Amino acid sequence: MKDWRKVNQMIIDGKEISKKIREEVKREIKKFGYKPKLAILMAGDDESSKVYANSKVKACENVGIEAKIYYFSESEESKFFDTLKFLNEDKNTHGIMIEMPLPKNFNAELVYDTINPYKDVDCISNYNMGRLFAGKPLFVPCTPKAILHILECINTQFEGKHAVVIGRSNILGKPVAKLLLDKNCTVTVCHSKTKDLAYYTRQADILVLAAGKMNLVKGDMVKEGAILIDAGINVYQDNIYGDADFESVKDLCSYVTPVPGGVGPVTTAMILKNTLEAFKYAVKGA
Repeated sequence: MKDWRKVNQMIIDGKEISKKIREEVKREIKKFGYKPKLAILMAGDDESSKVYANSKVKACENVGIEAKIYYFSESEESKFFDTLKFLNEDKNTHGIMIEMPLPKNFNAELVYDTINPYKDVDCISNYNMGRLFAGKPLFVPCTPKAILHILECINTQFEGKHAVVIGRSNILGKPVAKLLLDKNCTVTVCHSKTKDLAYYTRQADILVLAAGKMNLVKGDMVKEGAILIDAGINVYQDNIYGDADFESVKDLCSYVTPVPGGVGPVTTAMILKNTLEAFKYAVKGA
């Protein structure tokens, strides 16, 4: 398999990995004449979320997937659910993605129960999450799927390795821990209440950061030769940073993902891949 490392032999190029996935999706869509369609539902006025949603639309268009964003204000929860229910049944819509975060006044649990599991391309529904943890997923959440794919691209030897995940969200921390466990890693999950975090991070052969706290992990907290996958997104003074203090960790790690340019592009590519899978589910069920 192609070595995705940059010239310094340590920094993983997520854009290059993403490019390969996109090309595969585009090639399959063109070869079989598929016409997948993705609906993105976004509520609220978060500008960064709007930018991210628009980037998803552009990525979809570049591979032959039709994508449409449905915007709702914070006061339009009822309209949001009416649209979601319509899209659940619409035969011309194959994938549905909910742009996070939802407004605090929205009933997020009801969203998870309402979305059609066979169109739920980011695996947020309670049904799909249950299937994931039962080992029989319809979809794997896009960011955890991206992280596992990155690790596979660098030929990671999983079995018996100690993987430490910082973060326990339902959409990222918990699923990636489960996927690593399925790869026969010994997995430790740390979080905001963990005492002496460095004690655990120094033991990690594979360290996954998903806490959303800038500079949480510094060089003296990382074992030499560890693989560090940084899925943190933190905005500071109009720049994006991960959860690691990149400059202090990069020379210690055998591999490390930068932010931006690491996990993010691969996550977007996995949205395309899952949308294609949702289209195939629809064709099978037609």
